[in-house]
Amino acid sequence: MTRTWVPLAILVSGVVWLACQEAPGTPQRNNDITAGDMRARIDFLASDMLLGRATPSRGLDIAAQYIATEFRRFGLERPKGGYVQRYRLVMTEMGDGWSLAFSRGGRRAALQHRTDFWGLPWAAGRVEGRLRFVGAQPPTSVQGNQGAIVWVARLGPGATPREWLNAASDAGVVGLIFVLPRELEPQMQSWLGDGESVYELGDLEPSTPAAVMFEETLLEELSQLGFELDLASSQATDRAGVTIELAADLSVQTLDAPNVVGILPGSDPVLKEEYVLISAHMDHLGVGPAVDGDSIYNGADDNASGTAAVLEIAEAAAALEPAPKRSLVFIALSGEERGLLGSAWFVRNPPIPLERAVANLNIDMVGRNWQDTIAVIGKPYSSLGALIDSVAKANHGVLKMTAVGDLWPSQGFFFRSDHFNFARVGIPAVFFFNGVHADYHQPSDEVARIDFAKAARVTRLIFESTLAVANGDEPPRWDERARRAIVEGQP
Repeated sequence: MTRTWVPLAILVSGVVWLACQEAPGTPQRNNDITAGDMRARIDFLASDMLLGRATPSRGLDIAAQYIATEFRRFGLERPKGGYVQRYRLVMTEMGDGWSLAFSRGGRRAALQHRTDFWGLPWAAGRVEGRLRFVGAQPPTSVQGNQGAIVWVARLGPGATPREWLNAASDAGVVGLIFVLPRELEPQMQSWLGDGESVYELGDLEPSTPAAVMFEETLLEELSQLGFELDLASSQATDRAGVTIELAADLSVQTLDAPNVVGILPGSDPVLKEEYVLISAHMDHLGVGPAVDGDSIYNGADDNASGTAAVLEIAEAAAALEPAPKRSLVFIALSGEERGLLGSAWFVRNPPIPLERAVANLNIDMVGRNWQDTIAVIGKPYSSLGALIDSVAKANHGVLKMTAVGDLWPSQGFFFRSDHFNFARVGIPAVFFFNGVHADYHQPSDEVARIDFAKAARVTRLIFESTLAVANGDEPPRWDERARRAIVEGQP
């Protein structure tokens, strides 16, 4: 049964009020970042009262209101739209009424959902049309054929599923079937999240029912109908006389979720028009399957630790006289665990001129593992890497913290946190990360397991790095090869 997020107005307002009353923080400004500060903030954000801060949820809203209250207390500027900026998202749940069948010459082959094919959460309805194999690139029209057409597309690196869907909708195609090689099964199973709800930004309005299946399954089913399809061909064909029937069973609900933004204006009359973004995601997984009797996925390390770091850096920076030269933008994002949704919305709807953002320092899991080391993912991609190394070296006597690079390149961590959406639009970005552990995405990611002293020292390193960027004579610069790959999508 799907959890439906229907807030009870009186209860929510009461709990939010209580959260803000009990939330950690003192009325005095203090530029010290201590283990006690980190403990207090993480303890609140990862408490059972917030129920794991799923996107969306009442607990996430409590966290957002707490962060907004702190930003206001620090004296951060309220951006256009307010400290809390809400965005729409669509929750789609797969039903049990999916079906897919191929027919030709009086013969019919029916396929089994989640065995022979998998439905995609893009549109509901029942459609029927002639099979038209269109190869690996989206065509721009149905090329004059009359009647209903279902595209069968060989999904490869040339186009994303969303680009295919948009092309199919523009061409008036009634349905879309993707075929994949069998070796991609593990990735597909992870991608589809068998039986789970799927979340996307709410500005997407899909209209074409779609499904995915393996190449060998498609070829076998068509062969039983007396038709041999050449998947290596780039030529479109609908002359096989094969009809496809697809029934897509979905339930869709429109919801909303918060990001929280506060701005510290810069002190330099020229450089204050440039922005340094300091971000962390405040959401986690919420309530899920119980493990050893615990069903609340508190996310103390992932990512109450990063959220606490943003708050501590914001408080310390706001206490400086004068303020840093460049403006600082502090961002607590949601929807990271749903697919980087909050940061994707932010870069489409920025409350600042995003073209003037010179860097993003993203913080995601900084309270566990090594006591004297933090990984900085993306170090080689811009001059931020060398700058952070110099800051770490200059402060090593006090912080005793070494900034290393990506120790797990095969895991693709650079593409798995919110900084990636900022990097894609041209902003040099890194993310501070202590690596995963046995409690990653488990109910056991609890406050008691956090190394608060280490989290404070990492946060102080990020604070000093933030000041180095904000006060530097020149903004960070991309490594040109990395910029072409990340921003332009070139090999």
